[in-house]
Amino acid sequence: MPDQSAASPSNTIESLVEQLDACRQLSRETPLINPYQQLSYRLLKQIKAGDMPAEEIETMLDELSANSFVSRGRRAKAYLQETDADKNRASLKVCLTALTVDRDFAEFQAQVDRELAGIVITGHPTFGFSHDQYDLVAGLIDGSLSEEEALTRIKSCEGRPDSGLTLAYEFNQSVTALLNLQDAIGRLYEVAVEVARAIYPADWKAIELKLVSAASWVGFDVDGRDDITWMTSVKLRTQMALRQCEVYQNRWEKLSGASTVAEKLVRLGQQFADDLAVIPGDEAVDDSDSVRALGQHMARTRAGGENLPAAILADLDDLIAASPDDVQTQELIVFRAVFANFRAGISHVHFRLNAVQLHNAIRPMVALEKDPDDASSRRRYMTAASKLLGNITAETVGYETIQHEQTTAKRLFMIVAQFLKYIDPDTPIRFLIAESDTPFTVLAALCYAKLFGVEEHVDISPLFETDQALVRGAEVIEELLENPHYFAYVKKRKRLCIQAGYSDAGRYLGQVAAGLAIERLRIKVAMLWKKFDLADVELVIFDTGGESCGRGAHPGGFGGRLNYMHTPEARRLIKRRGIRYKQEFSLQGGDGYLWLHTPDLAFATLSRVMENMLTPVSEAEDPFYDNTDWSLDFFLTVKGFNHGISQNPDFMRLISILGTDISYPSGSRMTIRQDEGVVSRRLEKLSQIRAIPNNMLLHQLGFLANSLGGVGIALSLDSHGFWKMYRKSPRLQHIMTLVVAAMDVTDEDFLGAYTSLFRPRYWMHSASYEDESHDHNRMLRLAKMMEKHGVFEGLNRIELTLREDLMYLRDAVKARDVVVAPYALSGKERGHYTLLHVMRMALIQKIFLLITRIPRFRDHKGLSVDDLVMRILRFQVSPTLLLLREIFPLEGAYEIDPENPEKISFKSDDTHGYRYENKEIFDEIETTYEQIRKISQSLSAFIGALG
Repeated sequence: MPDQSAASPSNTIESLVEQLDACRQLSRETPLINPYQQLSYRLLKQIKAGDMPAEEIETMLDELSANSFVSRGRRAKAYLQETDADKNRASLKVCLTALTVDRDFAEFQAQVDRELAGIVITGHPTFGFSHDQYDLVAGLIDGSLSEEEALTRIKSCEGRPDSGLTLAYEFNQSVTALLNLQDAIGRLYEVAVEVARAIYPADWKAIELKLVSAASWVGFDVDGRDDITWMTSVKLRTQMALRQCEVYQNRWEKLSGASTVAEKLVRLGQQFADDLAVIPGDEAVDDSDSVRALGQHMARTRAGGENLPAAILADLDDLIAASPDDVQTQELIVFRAVFANFRAGISHVHFRLNAVQLHNAIRPMVALEKDPDDASSRRRYMTAASKLLGNITAETVGYETIQHEQTTAKRLFMIVAQFLKYIDPDTPIRFLIAESDTPFTVLAALCYAKLFGVEEHVDISPLFETDQALVRGAEVIEELLENPHYFAYVKKRKRLCIQAGYSDAGRYLGQVAAGLAIERLRIKVAMLWKKFDLADVELVIFDTGGESCGRGAHPGGFGGRLNYMHTPEARRLIKRRGIRYKQEFSLQGGDGYLWLHTPDLAFATLSRVMENMLTPVSEAEDPFYDNTDWSLDFFLTVKGFNHGISQNPDFMRLISILGTDISYPSGSRMTIRQDEGVVSRRLEKLSQIRAIPNNMLLHQLGFLANSLGGVGIALSLDSHGFWKMYRKSPRLQHIMTLVVAAMDVTDEDFLGAYTSLFRPRYWMHSASYEDESHDHNRMLRLAKMMEKHGVFEGLNRIELTLREDLMYLRDAVKARDVVVAPYALSGKERGHYTLLHVMRMALIQKIFLLITRIPRFRDHKGLSVDDLVMRILRFQVSPTLLLLREIFPLEGAYEIDPENPEKISFKSDDTHGYRYENKEIFDEIETTYEQIRKISQSLSAFIGALG
């Protein structure tokens, strides 16, 4: 270990952790004292006195940040478990060999020639760390990097997310993740072929493989954003096709180099390269000549109607049949399986839009004047949509049609038609519809699928994520199946797809109630299979969520996550009813892509997924589903608590006090919904903010309310019944593992300390102990500002509500043998995690005191000094500082003639601009704000996810 002087950051941190323990002891002796508020105030006094300059704070933050990333690496390693490629191959071999027991080749083939699982890549804004930082975390997970090396290297990384978080950046990251996943799927196929060759020596060469699919909606998700043009989607899809062809060519050269396949692969790749050269940029999306030229090019180059992917598959079949060498045959079978899975793209494509966009498009066709679920008109609209479906004649479209189409929904279906026509006619495309609370929405989508002739290749999937949608979801599907047009569509497609959203459901219902509600939905949907004679139809459920507890990522690894989503009880029911089932889940943004960061990590991730999906579920009954009176009471209590919180304006005040800008921007998608007005507006309802920033703010407050909320109240109402059920129910134990993991990074005193900073009484009380008159007056002024801010009373109320629930929970689990998550913070990690919160509290107070020094000015662009102060109190710091620097420019507004013919001798102070205001106030606010956001990133690392 290097020699550390008394002034080293490690020793300073250790000293502060000791002070933290002393403050905790003081709090135990005097319960009215909040230990974190106490220590943060001490730090504030040191900062004001100059005893803790910004440079020293920065050095400590570098040290704490490095430790937070090492902690994240430990947590992620515990989550992913085994990363050794050989051991993962051996594990998959055991699972696949188990499938051969008492099965002949045809039966084994039936198991491996269908998709059991699907991994969907999304562009959600969780790119909270730089690519170099993710590299280091990945190295810690797979063991290629020691903790000592990581601690050194992390300090040389960019200490914030990469700049330029555009859609293009996110797309490039998704391509890397998808190619690593594709490599992992290829390895899975290699193991499957080895097993087949060993067990079925006479038949193995005929094997065909699927098992898992990969999909992406990066560049194709237009729900809540208008920055993705139709031309963007066309260009990105073509880039995916070209990149996949390059991968095929490289792999084929190493494998065989046979002329027929090689020649067709080159032709296929050149075709897409030529397409890209003609596709205009977004700036030409309205240029008729460019779009017309694109249409002419596509029609000319596809005039022969040749299906190159199908021809390549046929050539591969011939090569496999003729191959005399078993090793080469294995390689050819794997290549063919990968090609059949991906065809002309590095993944399948998921489009996503909002139900409102569909309603707006179909409105004139069905005379839609009210909400389609309006009780007085609901049946009329359903009848109109059904009648429309019965009379639709398929139409052909072109790129010029797309250019001039004004409605998003029709435009997307037209793009689907073009993709099928020009890129890949055989790979199905998913069409996801957010906020699908009514069957009319799905029928509207089906109308356009039929109108543009794509209904045989598109899987229309409603998304259920709100309370109402989850309650009614099965009824929506039942009503759709009663419609002859939808029923015929499903029977022809031989699959029925739905999507369940853990992020938004967790936001409104609490994650525990959300998980139970989604489980109930899937069970009720599965119950429809016999009623509607759907034995030949596959059920596909796509569960979307993120990497935090609050967004559905159970802390028990990927096996735990899948058991939380696709529960053993649901699996038992699906098995008993003989339903063909596919489970899909999402990996969202940078945090999700971490699991696919390298080929070996992707293979480890896929190994955990396939171990879960291939392992038979226990047939043991779970009393949680027998004693439905108790489990329903538990569900309703937790749901009721969280529903009340989500509707409570005081809760909105709570998650607004730090503001979404407390963390660095983490993606191209807006955090505040675009239809809710200007960003500077105060949040008034939970629907204004998206699920990821909502979770991020709870993380930053150190209180994971939507992960554990309501469980304490439920325990207080029936502690005996709870523990009686807990001892016998694997499902309840699994739920509580998530709750306990959330408790591990939750502290009610964090909440108390943060909210106290917005109480006038706190600043008035602090003022009375200030010896310096200017600090005394500034604190009194700050107290007035907080009174005008007007959030303190609501914060008091919501803090008490949340604190009471958590205390019931903590009291109940004390001295109980509760199942814990694979990873919990160590004592040292907890000290660092807590100290980061405390340091940020001190820095927030520093900013608050600095804004009292902003001089008054005449209204600027309709804004007064009080308006700008309020913006900073909501942590909209960067745009506010830009305005302040406009009002108080650093440089003078004029220059004197160098020859000075008038012999001017007077030199005003204004020729230097507002140097004091800029250097002593604005620069200090900016520096401190940057340190606050650096702390936010470190806290996210300790928790294991951005939001």
